[in-house]
Amino acid sequence: MTDELALGMSELTATLLTGDDVAESLCAVADIVARMLPDHPMVGVTLIREHDTIVAGSSGAPALLIEESRFGERDDPCQQAISTARQVSVPDMATEHRWGGYAERMLAHGVKSIHAQPLSVKGEIVGALSLYSKRPHSFTGRLRRAITLTAEHIGVLLAVAIDTTRRAKLTEQLRATLASRSTIDQALGILMAERRCTREAAFAVLRGTSQRRNVRVADLAVEIIEVVSGRKPPSPHFVDPEQPPRPRRR
Repeated sequence: MTDELALGMSELTATLLTGDDVAESLCAVADIVARMLPDHPMVGVTLIREHDTIVAGSSGAPALLIEESRFGERDDPCQQAISTARQVSVPDMATEHRWGGYAERMLAHGVKSIHAQPLSVKGEIVGALSLYSKRPHSFTGRLRRAITLTAEHIGVLLAVAIDTTRRAKLTEQLRATLASRSTIDQALGILMAERRCTREAAFAVLRGTSQRRNVRVADLAVEIIEVVSGRKPPSPHFVDPEQPPRPRRR
């Protein structure tokens, strides 16, 4: 592995594993890949998500990507690589006849050869790397091997980043649920004291009022606490189990 390739792998790791949003990191990923690969091709990254598709490019490549995305269902090497889960090479755009008028459009941008490499996460295709060169026959066997290695590395990083994002969202949802439950419990305690009733009866009152006013039970609970105490309930404090405990003061 060359020094540029090794350094690029390190940069990709830092970018994808420290960013808050994978989609927001794609332009940086494309720039890193363009710098690390031999001959420094222009690079596009396509990432398919549950409800949309994100497309980003390295410096010089965005115009190409915009041009591609304008045409119908993206009948192009990138889409073929994604749908077939196999790399697609166009050695000389001047002699290419696949994908309708795609070759003509790319030649208008000065692109003479293209290579598309699928990206997979845990065996599932999630997108592709699209690489563009202004010279024909640029994607030699050596360069294709480097591209394959890079795509595999990105796939591993995406798997970790996606899992981390999912865990963070689940944690946030759990914390919101626990905070809501804490607020409702406090409001129920107030109603039980005021009405001298059971928890079940207090909850029936809270739920009935919520339905009549078309207000969420949790929001109504906040109102009750604020009326009685004069201020909104404080947010519960959650201790992150992954953080070391703070030392006790002597």
